[in-house]
Amino acid sequence: MDTDTIRELLDYNPETGIFTWRTRGRAWFPSDRSWRWWNTRFAGMAAGSVAILSTGYPLLSISVLGKYYIASRLVFLWMGEPLPEQADHLDGDSLNQAWANLNPSTPAENMKNQSMRRTNTSGITGVCWHKAADKWRAGVKLGGKYHHLGLFAELDDAATAVATFYAANGFTDRHGQKLSAYQEKNDEQLRTLL
Repeated sequence: MDTDTIRELLDYNPETGIFTWRTRGRAWFPSDRSWRWWNTRFAGMAAGSVAILSTGYPLLSISVLGKYYIASRLVFLWMGEPLPEQADHLDGDSLNQAWANLNPSTPAENMKNQSMRRTNTSGITGVCWHKAADKWRAGVKLGGKYHHLGLFAELDDAATAVATFYAANGFTDRHGQKLSAYQEKNDEQLRTLL
């Protein structure tokens, strides 16, 4: 897939992050009937569908000529940039494909901008209660390796150890600070069911 093809098939609004299908020429179809049907049904409509991964993470994907693309990566191609390995959503909202909200990223870089996990019990990412030691344990996973930062009697001391590690290793200020938008939405939906 290249920029010219993507731009011929899709419109993209960099401010809203929305992709829409463009009217396609007859050359894209095997018959006049399929050409008219496709343009009547899809031209001008929003492109893509949201899949919810097993973790609850919503992902917008767009099928282009029989191949699925993650919309946030497709934005880079549409904008004339190289297709990144991953796209990092600066605001943590995986459905916000606005150009200003995206950075090219690798899996390792993307891990440095994660939201707080729903299972967090201390309120501080990287800190949990170590029952056997009767202390707070500070630790961070980086590059596939767990870094034990120590056991602490005070939660604030464990939080400081984690924050220092984050600062020294290029984590974003947003990393682990709050639940992501999709987690908050899921939690709100659960509360309304109870």
